[in-house]
Amino acid sequence: MTPSSRPRAPTPPARTGAVVGFGNVAANGHLPVWRERSDLRIIAVVDSDAERRALAATALPGIRTYSTADELLCHETLDFVDIATPPAFHAPAIIAAARAGVHVLCEKPVTTSVQEYRAVREAIHRSGVVLYTVHNWKYSEAFRTVRQLLQAGTLGPLNRISFNTARNGCAVSTRDNWRVQAAVAGGGILVDHGWHAFYLLLELAQERPQCIRAALERRRYVDAEVEDTAVCAIDFPSLTGEIQLTWAAAARQTEWRFVGNDGHLIIDDDQVLVQSKSGRHSQRLATALSAGSHHPEWFAGVVDSFRQEIDDPVTRGTNQAEAEWCLLMLNRAYASGACDARPMDIPQPPEWLDAGVFEGGAVK
Repeated sequence: MTPSSRPRAPTPPARTGAVVGFGNVAANGHLPVWRERSDLRIIAVVDSDAERRALAATALPGIRTYSTADELLCHETLDFVDIATPPAFHAPAIIAAARAGVHVLCEKPVTTSVQEYRAVREAIHRSGVVLYTVHNWKYSEAFRTVRQLLQAGTLGPLNRISFNTARNGCAVSTRDNWRVQAAVAGGGILVDHGWHAFYLLLELAQERPQCIRAALERRRYVDAEVEDTAVCAIDFPSLTGEIQLTWAAAARQTEWRFVGNDGHLIIDDDQVLVQSKSGRHSQRLATALSAGSHHPEWFAGVVDSFRQEIDDPVTRGTNQAEAEWCLLMLNRAYASGACDARPMDIPQPPEWLDAGVFEGGAVK
């Protein structure tokens, strides 16, 4: 039998899933990617708002819609869910899915409450399913460029990383402006943008953070329940991370700076500037970091990595461990902000989850 005449292995059936929460992120950031997948297929959508369910049914002809996750899980047999609700609703949806034996892809933050996360962690552990948080900035062209340059040794050992995110207001939501409501968002810009900076720092440092300091302000949303501006410094054994975030800027801008022993790198939206021992180099990215809020082109990499954790026991839990660090850093940043930017030591997982020592700050 020639190779061309050998019977082909049957194509495995597509895994079926549902989107829980059909807001702007799901509709504009996730849905374009799900439409292109043949291995992972969306068959249902959950949203408490009838108009959003109708929009979902129009966008995905033939799907079934439900008003609650419990209703979904009672009527559908699923392999995974894609949770894109506001943060306050993440934990109950994750726990319900885990108890049903369903893998979970969840928008960041995984939770904003250590107490809620303990329950999530236990449910995931008991079920053995994947919990994967959407850390989409890792799949941006800008971050790929940074990693390539660092792996090539262009800057030498890093000693400082800075992330500066300026926005002229928080992202628009489909309902009330939940991002400035503490009970729904769990925090302000530190939750919304700080979480991204935390996992990028962890990826680049490849070290455990030791200490964090944070100053929080309300400059634009002065009557809001959460901060709209934050400045953080995070100490690692061999480098320092700096984060500057605001919703009170006049215009959108994202700037990253990386300083090493042998040079520095700046990414200013779509502009890349490298100064090293080999000279000065500049290039332009195809997409600016501040272009839009939904980034479907980054979500494709998230889905690939999620699928890998489902299929590969060796990688399973990698993203969850990273999300635990982000939650811990978020917690300690809020504790520092509540104490006039006093430095806060960062304990080591998994001990911190069982210690019950967290008091003060917006995230408990």
